[in-house]
Amino acid sequence: MFSFVNFKFQKDYLTCKFCNNLNLENDAKFCIYCGRELNHPAKQRLDYIYDKNPAIVVALLAKISKVEGKVITKDLSKFISSLLDKIDIFYTKDYEGFRETYAKIFIIEKNNSRSINELCSSMRIYRKEEADFLICLLLDLIYYDKKITPAQNALMENIIIALGLNLIAFREIKLRYEQISRFNQENERENYQEQRRQEFDISLEQAYEILQSKENDSFESIKKNYRRLAKEYHYDSLHSKDLPPELLKIAQEMMKKINLAYEIIKEARGI
Repeated sequence: MFSFVNFKFQKDYLTCKFCNNLNLENDAKFCIYCGRELNHPAKQRLDYIYDKNPAIVVALLAKISKVEGKVITKDLSKFISSLLDKIDIFYTKDYEGFRETYAKIFIIEKNNSRSINELCSSMRIYRKEEADFLICLLLDLIYYDKKITPAQNALMENIIIALGLNLIAFREIKLRYEQISRFNQENERENYQEQRRQEFDISLEQAYEILQSKENDSFESIKKNYRRLAKEYHYDSLHSKDLPPELLKIAQEMMKKINLAYEIIKEARGI
């Protein structure tokens, strides 16, 4: 009888006298004689890689994905898949051919297998290159939605401390991520505003007219007009009045102009 590694999430792979004589296919899961789960090649790969550094990196990604109850959308799932590709490429020299196994480990760890302390105590990092890779990979996932929450930051710092890495170096890398995130958000906002301007071609003078305001009005007065008009043209308010679709469409276009006019005036006033 073979002796296999036993992990918390797995049962012992016990075999009967017939199990060892079977010609197993990769998708074989149970012995046809005793009914027990077989240690087929996919299980062997999982057992082998499970406590190695690349698998622990995958597991830490899974823990990060759970913070704040983040919903794994289709786009986020694709992004996580690209991160698993990076892990595969980074560790290919020592661990080649485990890409599919990494995806399985991600699912296992996302469903509460090992704790952060267990993971970090099993990992040994001796190269700065590997430490930087791990930090950047985890921050890539965190900043997918362009911000880091207090809970995510606390988890990251716990991971850095538990791995015995340099906390100051982590904070410096995180600062660069925050700067890049702010820069990207500003660019997106400017691009959005420019796109809207081109769509409606609204000048500053027209923006004041749309908000029924004058250039020398206080910003508080302009804000009140904006809120009044936004409430007046809001889809929910008009939809409840059973207006025909044509009028609702016109109101939606007007609502876009109101929002754009408000943004143009705020930008012109440096607000």
